[in-house]
Amino acid sequence: MATAEKRKVRVGLSSLDSPMTIAQAKRYGDKNMPQDLRRAGFGTTIFVSDPEINGAVFFRVNYGK
Repeated sequence: MATAEKRKVRVGLSSLDSPMTIAQAKRYGDKNMPQDLRRAGFGTTIFVSDPEINGAVFFRVNYGK
């Protein structure tokens, strides 16, 4: 996968309107992380989908420790 590849981005149950690169999706996730998760020490991770396994091509913004 190319670093500059743009894909749809999913956050929770919704999808964002414009496709983004992995770096853009990470910045979006960092900027929009809920304050309670930030205080609890969570970080932003990006899941990269596989069309054969997930049935679509997208990036998903996740928050975890």
